[in-house]
Parts: sequence; structure tokens; C-alpha cells
Amino acid sequence: MEKKKKKVLLIGWDAADWKFINPLIEAGKMPHLKKLIEGGTSGKLATLDPPLSPTLWTSIATGKRPYKHGIHGFVEPDPSGEGIRPIYITNRKVKAIWNILSQHQLKSNVIGWWPSHPAEPINGVMVSNFYQRASKPYGENWPMVKGTVHPESLSETFANLRIHPGELTEAHVLPFVPEAWKIDQRVDKRLKSLTKIIADCSTIHAATTYTLDHTEWDFTAVYLDAIDHFCHGFMKYHPPHRPHIPKKDFDLYKDVVNGGCIYHDMMLGTLMKSVDEDTVVMLISDHGFHPDHNRPVAIPKEPAGPAVEHSPYGVIVMNGPGIKKDGLIFGSSLLDITPTILSIFGLPVAEDMDGKVLTNAFEETPNIETINSWENIKGADGTHSEAVTQTKEELNEELQQLIDLGYIDDVGDDVDAAVKSVKDENDYYLARSYIDGQKWKEGIEILERLHKDNPTSSRYGIRLANAYQGLGKLKAARQVIDHVRTHHDRESPKLDLLEGNLLIAEERYQKALDLFQKVEKEAGTNAQVKLQIANAYLKLNRHDDALISTQNILEFDNENVYAYHTLGVCFYRLGRYEEAVEAFLQAIGLLYYLPTAHFHLGESLMALERYEDAAEAFETCSKLAPGMNVVRQRLISIYEQFLNLPGKALKYKTDILDKVQGTITIVSGLPRSGTSMMMQMLEAGGMEVFTDKIRTPDESNPKGYYEHEAVKSIKTSKVFLKGATDKVVKVIAQSLVHLPMSFQYRIVFMERNVMEVIASQQKMLHRGGKKVDLESLPINLINQYEKTLKKVKVWANNLPNVDIHFVDYSSIIESPFLQSMLVNDFFDGNLTVENMASAVEGKLYREKIKSPNDIAK
Repeated sequence: MEKKKKKVLLIGWDAADWKFINPLIEAGKMPHLKKLIEGGTSGKLATLDPPLSPTLWTSIATGKRPYKHGIHGFVEPDPSGEGIRPIYITNRKVKAIWNILSQHQLKSNVIGWWPSHPAEPINGVMVSNFYQRASKPYGENWPMVKGTVHPESLSETFANLRIHPGELTEAHVLPFVPEAWKIDQRVDKRLKSLTKIIADCSTIHAATTYTLDHTEWDFTAVYLDAIDHFCHGFMKYHPPHRPHIPKKDFDLYKDVVNGGCIYHDMMLGTLMKSVDEDTVVMLISDHGFHPDHNRPVAIPKEPAGPAVEHSPYGVIVMNGPGIKKDGLIFGSSLLDITPTILSIFGLPVAEDMDGKVLTNAFEETPNIETINSWENIKGADGTHSEAVTQTKEELNEELQQLIDLGYIDDVGDDVDAAVKSVKDENDYYLARSYIDGQKWKEGIEILERLHKDNPTSSRYGIRLANAYQGLGKLKAARQVIDHVRTHHDRESPKLDLLEGNLLIAEERYQKALDLFQKVEKEAGTNAQVKLQIANAYLKLNRHDDALISTQNILEFDNENVYAYHTLGVCFYRLGRYEEAVEAFLQAIGLLYYLPTAHFHLGESLMALERYEDAAEAFETCSKLAPGMNVVRQRLISIYEQFLNLPGKALKYKTDILDKVQGTITIVSGLPRSGTSMMMQMLEAGGMEVFTDKIRTPDESNPKGYYEHEAVKSIKTSKVFLKGATDKVVKVIAQSLVHLPMSFQYRIVFMERNVMEVIASQQKMLHRGGKKVDLESLPINLINQYEKTLKKVKVWANNLPNVDIHFVDYSSIIESPFLQSMLVNDFFDGNLTVENMASAVEGKLYREKIKSPNDIAK
């Protein structure tokens, strides 16, 4: 018997969010979505930055980030350069899923995708995103824009399927606004905007049902933007009532968002009846929408300002043959949709796509084939062969729609300024896309130009400062922050928060805490600020204060996933491991795609000696965040030392070695343990050092510190390490665990009596003008340093890409030539021993302590 061919129906609900959908499902008001979920698998779908619909839906359709696919905003300069127009599909630089399917003689229907105008001549039917907008008053002739429908022979058919807002009756409106009869529509235009949203989505739905029922197809994709419009227009009235919203308005419009979701469920039910059992139905959203305390009170007055209302996670549901029943999709991104669809059709996934196949959605892991790129495959793919132009009259309606929604400013009379503004704005989104894809250099280059050309625009400067900080360029970040502050004649909580984060990166924790507390007084109760305060307390080892601050957040926001995560960290630091486990499980329950919560859950379970459970938590973390090298370290340790599973440990060791890209030599140890001296020795022996010489020599280190500023931010940014290949770089002991597993490391680790180390640190601080007690040493610090040294040895022993040689500081002083020979042996005899030994100056050994009684001598 011939195996039936699978079909795929992809349904896009822009801005759908489980936070306002789940209560409706539980109340029995979205039965069709409930059926889809229970018969399939579902989860959260991570969005990208920037969270703008045209860029996101193009990433969904291509599996590629915006800097690859070429769609960067809502509008673009028109080809003449004399104005602007809505973004066209012709700006897309790569193939979409329907183009790939066309090359394999598979038929596609694409309805309303954004952007999809002018419609591409694909193997099937395409109806562009210009289709549904009513451009004339009700009763007048309503022509369709040229290029709206492919094939053009179907234009009249689809024109007759359209629904004008003027056709809607009370029966259509009252489910959304039960007391609509109270509204004076001569004054209140909100009801008019509501009918437009309903008519638009009903038009797209009508076109979709027609294509499902009257065409042969293998793949159908439909995009509905109505939930996004319902939310932008009416989420402010969604329950619960907020003080700044007039009660009269709340009572009138509080049911609109729920009504919109219920209507979408009704449309979903119709679509589900139009497909057979061989169809995989995928329902997704490109981002979510804040329905709760995170709803902003005001919208930023900037292009695409309404995007601040978006939340970072949309929805995904998959149902059909081969899909798990009542399962959970985790770790999914909108970049994964196209690779997953290709896998369903048995087609290869391109290696230049940024997404992956969602294997955890399938009953059986699909056989995934790959090719380098679909862009190299020749054949009829249905893309436009040349640029498409249209008249200004044909563009005005769509442009006005974006202006009305607040996504772009009115062009006005100054066309040149408008064109420049659009170019800058799209470049700004392109920079954000680069940075979101970890292409820091490309993103920073664009932001630097924008900041230079627009020095009074704070958002360009703030974004640039954030990028510098992410790359570990802390001084550059501070310069930009100072520059932005000079162009503000008022206090800016946003700038204060940015500077507070910079202070954390600079390890100036108390100053950061003071600044966060200042913001809290000025901006009022804000969960983000309170979390920053809690994190500053953690950095200061004030764990009880951090705990209280976090618990205060959860008193008024018991669904704050990051507060539960921070609560777990507080409990872990306080040794309350059972409570830590509970807090991390709460965080994971709210947001499964939170790798750090799984990691810290594993840490807490290890502390409770629940090693099998800890391994499971670390395994999950490894799947969600394959780049977290510390997870591999933990798994190797558990499988070797506690579960006696050397085969599993070997798997992770092999995985590490397979990723090695080069060798980096590191000098490490506790601060003031002789690391600078060892750097001098290795340089004298013939090695190239990796240092920026920003920290200059002083009385404490007269020969220099041999440091690099970027190393201070190694926990958050590791890009700089590429420049350290085949060189020697100084990294303090506490930061070794943050080294990525993509390099082979040769580490010379300096060991020195811990009391001598702390005494030397105290003297150094005293010489720098700090008030310190030179007569005693902090016992807690001694214990902490000893724990750090033990952790380093365990860490090094567990990793196959780490070779470590321990050197005693006092032994170098006493026998520099002998110790230099031993170090040279570690480096395979490639160093000049005589030069190394001559770099040692015994007179710099100033703090010699054998016991606590020696401190005051």
C-alpha cells in the first residue's frame, strides 16, 4: 500500500501568549486549541531581537536571522529615493520555505504573510499582506493593489472573498464589546478600529479556507496579525483594572482581548475541519504580549515604540502524524520552524540556516540530512526575477496603517529627512540583529556610526554602551554613558540602570547597589529594579538581604520566573538546598527554557548528594544551552566520581576535544600569588603575552601587571580569547571555570601560602589609599580562597583539554633556575630557561608568613 504524503498547515497568530490564552483554555472558551494541544505537543517559542513582526515572520519562513535574510523593519526608501514605502518581499535575500518546496514540485498556499507583497510566482497560490486592508469607504469600489494575488487569474475570486468593516453588524461586535451601544462613535474611534481588525482577519481566514478547500496543496501558511492589533489597541483595558485607566473605558473594552482569542479559536476549529489526518498542524506566534504587571504604562516615543509591549516568548503547538501526544516542546526558537518543516517533508536542512529541527516534538527522532545551502540549488523557486515597482497611491494605505499603529512616524513634508530616518532605523535594527546573533563586531560598527551621526539620540548610545559591556570593553562603555548623560537635562532611570549594570561588571558592587536603590526611589516599585538590587546583594555576599529583596518581589508578582531563580540562588548560597531545589523547580515550571535554572538545580541536587537527579538536570541544561562548558565539567565529575559511568564521562570528554580550535597558555592563581612574575618569566623565555598594558606599573607591581581588561568580563563575553591563541594570558583562579571549551589550555598555576596572599593584598590596598586592618587577616576570606584552590584542582582534573602545572611561589624565589627548567619541561623545552630565571627578583617577596602570629611583624 502506498504511503500517504504528509501535508503541513502552518498557522501564525501574531503576539499570541500562553499567559492570556491558558486561562481561556482552562475556562473552556478555546476548545479547539485545547484539542490541538492535547492531541499533540506544545511549548514556548523564543523570539529574536529586535521583536518586529516583518523581521520575525521572515526569520520563521527562512530559518535565518535578519542580517542574513535582509528584512530589517516596517518600511524602506522607495527605489526612486523620493519617499518611503512599506517593506517589500523583494528585499528578502534568501529563499523562503515555499520557494524550496516549489523546487521539489510541492504546492504551497501562502496567505497574508508579512511581508509577502508583491506576491511571488510560486508553485501554488500566494495572497500578499496588502490583500485585506479596506482602502475605500463601504459601498465604493474597492480595487486590489496590483501584485496582490498569484496567480493573477484568481484575483477576482479573492477580491470577492474580502470583508469590509462596514459589513459588520452588532452581532459581530457585541462579543468583543458587550456594551457597544453606549459608545458615541463620533467621539470615540476605538470601535471603528476594532471593526477594522475583525474584518481584516476575517478576510484572511476566508482566503485561507478557500485555498484549503479548492486547491491542491502540500503546504499552507497563513498569517493573522489580529491578536497583535487587539493587544496593542486594547490590552490596556484587559483585567485587572489598573489605576491609570479610566474605569468607564475599562468597563467598555475589558473583553476585547479575550474576545479576539475566542474568535481565533473559532477560526482554528474551521481550519482543523478542512485538513485530513495526514496533515501536521503547526500553530505559532512570533513573540508574546504582556498581559500582566509587565504591561508598560506608557509607550516610548520612538519608532517601533509599541514593541515594548511584546514579551520574549510566543507559543508553539504541533499536532499530526509522527508528533508526540500531550508532549512538551522545550528549547524552541522561531528559527527552528523552517528546518522542522523541511524535516517533515524529508528534505535536507541547510547548514547556513540558524535554526534546528525540533526533534523533541516527534515520536521518533527524524533522520536529518543536511546540505550547505539552499541558495546554491538551481531551479524554478518562485522568487521574483526583477524588482517590482508601484505607484505612490498604491502604497499610501499600507503606510498609513503603520503610522496609525505607531510603528513609524508620519513622513510629513521633509522627505529627505524621512528617508534618512528610515535608513538609520533599519540600520539600528540590523545592528541589534547582529548582536542578538553574537556578531558583536558587525553590530558595534553600525551602532558607532549611528551614535556619531545622531549624538543626541540616547537609544543609539545606550544600545552601544550595552554592546561594549557585552564585549568586555568597559572603558568604552563608560565613555558612551558619560556622553549620553551630557545630552540629558534630567535624571534618567534607564541610564542609571545601565550604569548600575556596568558597575557590576566593574566589580564595584556597592556603588551599583546605591545606584539601583536610587532608581527604586525615583521610579517606584519595579520588579526589574528589585531584581538588580537582589543581585547586587548577592555580589556583596549579603545573602540574607538578597533573600528578603527577592521575597518582596514574589509577594506582588508570584509568576516572576527570574525572581524564583534568584530566590533559588539565595537559598543555595545560604546552604538551604532543599528550598533552593523548590525555587528552581518553580522557575522551570514557569519557563522551561531557562538553562541557568536547570544548572543551579543540578548544583543544589549535587549538594544533597542526589547525583542521578543532578545528572538529569545537567543533561537538560546541556540540551538547552550546548555552549555551557561548566555543564560538561559537572557531568564528567558526576559520571566518573559518583555514578561509576566512565562511558558517559568519556562521551563529554570527547565532545570537548572535538570542539578544540587552538591552544591558549594561561597563567593563573589567586591575586598576589606571583602571576605577574610568571608572566614576566614566560615573556623572557620567548612567549608572546596577551596584554593591553592599560594597568600600568606601580609600587605593588613595579614591573607591570601583564593584564588585559577584557579578561575581567570573561563570565559574560569570551570573544577576546580568539586573539589569545598561541599566546599567554593572565586569568585569576576564580575565573578559570568560565573558560570556554573551544580551546586547549596549558595552565601554569601559581601557589602561595594563602595568608601571604591576603597579607600582600592588604598591603597593596593600603598603598592605594584604602583603609584596611594590617594587624589581622579576614578568616572568611582565608576559607574562601582555600575552597577556590580545591575547586580549581577538581575542575582541571575533570577536563581533557586542560593541562596544568602547579608552581610554588616561594620555590621560584629560592631556586629560579630549577623552577624555570620544570616550567620549560611543561612547555616541551621550547623556552629559554636562562632568561626566565633572570626575570625573577627575590627582593619583591615582601610578605613572608608561616603562621597567623607573623602577621603583625
